[in-house]
Amino acid sequence: MLTTYRFDHPETDASKTLDVRAYIYASLFGPVYVLANGFPVLALQMVLISAVIFIGAFIGFGFVDWFLGSELITIIALIGVPIAALGAQGIAAIELVRRGYLRSGWREGY
Repeated sequence: MLTTYRFDHPETDASKTLDVRAYIYASLFGPVYVLANGFPVLALQMVLISAVIFIGAFIGFGFVDWFLGSELITIIALIGVPIAALGAQGIAAIELVRRGYLRSGWREGY
């Protein structure tokens, strides 16, 4: 599920790796992580994506709480929805950083 990406710069022989640690940082910091990788325009896009994820998580939790109404399910949703939202944010941020590297001329390695 969490794919590891490796990028090589054709001119400088520098390399970058997006692995599990990158997913954790991307999940926790979202737009800041994208900006720290040097993609300010994509970081602004990530702000919008993070807002949509937050609103979706908030509405999703409210729907689960209202529709099912069980205390146990509410507790599970209270824990599970933020974890799912953080996971979605991490995947989105890594994908934006990946696109940013490819557009900047980096080659995706194997």
